[in-house]
Amino acid sequence: MSPAKSDAQVRRRRLVIAGIIVAASLAGYLLTCAIYPAPILPRQVSVPQLRALRGDSALSLLARLTLRGRMTDTTRDPLVPAGAIVWQSPAPETILPEGAMVKLAVSSGPPLVTVPDVSQFDLELARDVLLAAGLKLGVVDTIHGSEDFGTVLTVTPAVGSTVRLGMPIDVSISAGPAPVRLPDLTGLPLGVARDRLVALGFRVGTLTRRTDGKVGTVLGQFPAGGEMMARGSAVNLTISGAAQ
Repeated sequence: MSPAKSDAQVRRRRLVIAGIIVAASLAGYLLTCAIYPAPILPRQVSVPQLRALRGDSALSLLARLTLRGRMTDTTRDPLVPAGAIVWQSPAPETILPEGAMVKLAVSSGPPLVTVPDVSQFDLELARDVLLAAGLKLGVVDTIHGSEDFGTVLTVTPAVGSTVRLGMPIDVSISAGPAPVRLPDLTGLPLGVARDRLVALGFRVGTLTRRTDGKVGTVLGQFPAGGEMMARGSAVNLTISGAAQ
């Protein structure tokens, strides 16, 4: 056999083999398409914005988009409520293939702060201290106390408690001493009347003299007996004869 004829046979044999390979590949591809109609190459998906979604809602959304989600961390965030997504990787609008993983971090809520001690402060100063601590003034109530009007007496939640950032703190302020019923001093000697007033937290005010009646006896008073008065108030007395 001549060399030229031998080379031609080798080329024909190679072409036949190549044709068989191509035909087999095409048949395999067609068979695969018939069995698995989905595309062989994975579809591309844009990662959605997940921040502030509840954790289970974020996982469900990723699953609908044929992506996978995994909770990898928790972190405090003042703007995102506890249980909601605060961070994701990759970032929103990143293009990923189907089945790709998206890592998620869940908020554990706002940072915690300690309630400061603002007792004995006036209300304005207490408000400033609470704001500086990351809190705010809540309900203001008044109760009677020996402290000056407007002085903070109690704090709710209690001083030293750990609360969420931005939480309102309720306070009770002094309305001043509770009023006391003024006794009727008419007919008492001035010294006895004075002692009784002092014992109740009052003081003797102006003394006015009249010439009638027993000398040194209280003939009248202002305010009158029975009225409710704040401790420390002055009571004016009218007495008979010279003041003792």
